[in-house]
Amino acid sequence: MIYCISEFGSEGHLDAKIELDGSDVLLQSRGGATGGRAARNTDYEKALQTIIERLYADEHTIDAVFLDSRVARKKPEEKRLLANAAELNGMSDEAVVALVRRRASRWGQAPGTRGGNSTKALRIRVRNLDQSGLRSALVLMKWETARTRRRGLRPLAAEEQRKVSIHNVENAVARLLTGEDAPNFSGSKDYDVVAKDGTLLAPKKVFGLALEEALGIETFPEHFKAGWKQPCFQIIQAAGFEIVEKGFVGPNPDELHEELSDIPLDEADRSAQEGDVRLVMHFRRERARGLSERKKAAFIREHGRLYCERCNMDPVAVYGINGDACIEVHHAHVQVKDMREGHQTNLEELQCLCANCHRITHRELASQS
Repeated sequence: MIYCISEFGSEGHLDAKIELDGSDVLLQSRGGATGGRAARNTDYEKALQTIIERLYADEHTIDAVFLDSRVARKKPEEKRLLANAAELNGMSDEAVVALVRRRASRWGQAPGTRGGNSTKALRIRVRNLDQSGLRSALVLMKWETARTRRRGLRPLAAEEQRKVSIHNVENAVARLLTGEDAPNFSGSKDYDVVAKDGTLLAPKKVFGLALEEALGIETFPEHFKAGWKQPCFQIIQAAGFEIVEKGFVGPNPDELHEELSDIPLDEADRSAQEGDVRLVMHFRRERARGLSERKKAAFIREHGRLYCERCNMDPVAVYGINGDACIEVHHAHVQVKDMREGHQTNLEELQCLCANCHRITHRELASQS
């Protein structure tokens, strides 16, 4: 399969074809406009620079760089080696690119010959990184995707996007966590989806895979937008996944234990949820400063008293004047069908539950995670 490199901060891409062969990255050569044909791989130089930058930024090791032109491939690898790991160690990105291009231009030339082509096909061998890892590290998209974009795709209607179910989102997250990629979509820029184990995923990759499963089509960035007022974010959140700003650091195991220590779950439930970052963040929302008090006050204004919305138990009638203490506030799960454009959490999405019903509700939530 042929790929190209996505540019950070946009949905653009570089005009340079790339293939993956095991743990090798193959950068195709640049070609000028000849015989009425348009120039090809015009972003060769920028693509090579970007490959080196992104691999080194993620602290991956380049084992070797080989010339990979048709003529060079007839030679054994040791004859077309341009640079090895020992030479590249400690060099800056710019120095690596300069060295590779200089040696590529001189390969096969007689001593003393000047000039030469420095935009030849290259094979860059990366240590301990499979194709899924390479696609992620280099932020690759399918070449066909780039061609499709030039044909002018239009966004899908909101009602089409809302055909994505919670199950579709859960499947998409599971696929990404097992190493599958969504190569049509670049990495996240501003926000991340928090998986159950705390792994951060790109929202558009999650929703793109979910949309493909729901509609049975190949999806592209032009099909939908990401953002708080968009179905993409709304449906991901409805599936129980938090969306956080870039740079979010989830709670460590000790913090998770502390967060869960006063939650109405028994020890078996709590133990099963120790690693579930999503549940911890759900409970944090429930205990947000002033939220419980505002909900209870609004509930009393509307109904004249507090009672459990699940079992209808009146705590004062059962326990006396201090019975209100057993009514707790639960952040109800918002169903996709109930969401409105520009959805934001409000008091109507909260429930007043007795301690027993709150515990059962949390157990049900835990069993769905």
